[in-house]
Amino acid sequence: MIELKTFRFESAIFFLFLLVTFSADAAKQTKLFWTVDSTRNASIEDMIDAPFEQVLAVVPNFSVSSYPQWIRIDIDDVDEDEYLAIENATIDLIEIYQYSNGVRLMNKRSGEILGFDERDLPIAVFAFKLVEIDEACSLFLKLESGKQLMFPFKILSKDELLEKQSTKDIFYSIYAGIFLAMLLYNLFIWFTVRDKNYLFYVFYIFFVGLTQLVLNGYGNQFFWPSSTWLAIRATHFSGILSGSATVLFALNYLQTKKYTPTIHKIVLGFTLIYFFAAVLTFLGYFVVAFNLINLSALAAFLLLIAAYKGMKSGYRPASYFLVAFSIFIVGVMVFALKDFGVLPYNNITLYALPVGSALEVVLLSFALADRINQLKREKELEQEEKLFALSENERIIKQQNATLETRVNERTKELARANEELSHTLSNLKSAQAQLVDAEKMASLGQMTAGIAHELNNPINFVSGNITPLKRDIDDIFQVIDNLEGIMPDDAEIHEKVRNIQQLSKDLELPFIRSEIGQLLRGIEDGANRTSAIVRGLRVFSRLDEDALKKADINECLISTLIILKSNMRGEATIIEDLDPNMKEINCFPGKLNQVFMNIINNAVQATAGLGRTREERKIWISTKYDTSQVTVRIKDNGVGIPDSVKQRIFDPFFTTKEVGEGTGLGLSIVLGIVNDHNGKIEVDSQEGVGTEFIITLPSSH
Repeated sequence: MIELKTFRFESAIFFLFLLVTFSADAAKQTKLFWTVDSTRNASIEDMIDAPFEQVLAVVPNFSVSSYPQWIRIDIDDVDEDEYLAIENATIDLIEIYQYSNGVRLMNKRSGEILGFDERDLPIAVFAFKLVEIDEACSLFLKLESGKQLMFPFKILSKDELLEKQSTKDIFYSIYAGIFLAMLLYNLFIWFTVRDKNYLFYVFYIFFVGLTQLVLNGYGNQFFWPSSTWLAIRATHFSGILSGSATVLFALNYLQTKKYTPTIHKIVLGFTLIYFFAAVLTFLGYFVVAFNLINLSALAAFLLLIAAYKGMKSGYRPASYFLVAFSIFIVGVMVFALKDFGVLPYNNITLYALPVGSALEVVLLSFALADRINQLKREKELEQEEKLFALSENERIIKQQNATLETRVNERTKELARANEELSHTLSNLKSAQAQLVDAEKMASLGQMTAGIAHELNNPINFVSGNITPLKRDIDDIFQVIDNLEGIMPDDAEIHEKVRNIQQLSKDLELPFIRSEIGQLLRGIEDGANRTSAIVRGLRVFSRLDEDALKKADINECLISTLIILKSNMRGEATIIEDLDPNMKEINCFPGKLNQVFMNIINNAVQATAGLGRTREERKIWISTKYDTSQVTVRIKDNGVGIPDSVKQRIFDPFFTTKEVGEGTGLGLSIVLGIVNDHNGKIEVDSQEGVGTEFIITLPSSH
């Protein structure tokens, strides 16, 4: 601890020494003038005689602009080996021209858009060697940058410039060393304790330190000297990453979700702004991205409020964060105020930000170390509470064991009695279920019988209704025949009798009788055919008590079922058949399958009537498909559908959605049992208000 305190004291003294040293620079007297190229394509020839506005600020601030900025610097003379040094290391493009009496003496380009090895001097800042001249001359500079465009410049000799940069390099070497030491220290602790706060803090240290190095040109010098694409975007990306790391670390360290949930949500939303800024940076919209990054910096003030509220709530780590982050914010404010001319631009204000960030990193490391002690105390207290709770639980368990043992014995006896009663009840339920299943089968048989009676009655009535007019027509024909038989060849009144027969034929409308007899005979024939078809369907459908598998055609089973159901359907829905013509017989129980088809088609007919459609709009599609491994039967309707809440229960015994007295709830249960007996499967695809499709798959015997 003594060594650490000594290190902190010596580091602080060294920082102050550097700041004082940095403030003692001397520079050649110059005059600076400025204008903006609103056309974005002005050449040096256009700008030589262009009007410039004099800038009196020691360090001009041209803010963030997408327009090229032109600067003219008037110098009395240029000594040998003098350089123009621009201490803003984040300018994208610099074009410099040296003129004297209208003659161009020098023209050079630099900036982040060019590789580091193309600079006049291999240092972090931009330096341009000027042409020696003992009379007045002007420097014209075209500047383009997607970041804050500050223009701190000096004209120094090479030795002065290198000495100044060397001092700056020493400062940032110490700065980087502090950050690296803190990073490794906290990374080691994270590997030891696995507290995610340390991992977030490691990311925070890395990206904040990297940002400072990037802002001062060391990123281009050491990390990506040849990548101009990354050099131009490095300031944006490092700002985004350091801001995001700050937010994540602060939210976790301050436990804002617990102590300040509103601020937690607002600050978390700033990560979205960082995300959009990253996308815009990647696409090349640097000015908009930079403004978004500056906007996101407002999250820092919300984090200060969160730390203050956490401290007021008794959360001790928040006080450490408040002090450390306040120091960092002060450094940021001093750094920003010098950019806006409120504070003077000197090395004290220039280095306020890295000094503040270094102090913050050290203080937060101490805060996290204190967090370990706090967690240790909390863990010891928690262990004491657990030990007390365990001993108390042990006492209570011993007391309850005796009571529970008595109650268990009593409960065991009660369960034995209840088990005996349940067995008796289960036996009764099985008996009742068997009776209900038989009742369901009888109901199906009764429905079938009623249908057959109705279907047979129609063609029989048709036949019996045609007999009377047919008999009458035949009697009329016989009357004509009798009159013809009464005519003899030698009868004197033969002509008169022929006329009478012709008149009788006309009166009886003999041609109409001939046509009517044909129609009546065809009607009788149609009735006989329909009766034959019904009997044939009845023969196929009535195979109910089979115990052995038989060869049967599934198409034939469906046709016979539709014949039996025809009268019960009464045209309530239109049946659309698509039966596979290549269907072959399979091993099955045909009578039981008929019962399956009848139950499902009956349900489909009832479902189509539930949406208020006309009879023509109600549809039922029945299709079959045969292949070498299975037979598939699909029965689909456009009815009310099955709600998702009951879809899983439709095959349960006694479950029904119909009104009381309209169903036993056994129809689909019996269907499932019959399909299982065939080693098949049944699937249901239903959408409420659209319709239902039952898909029955049976193994093929071929």
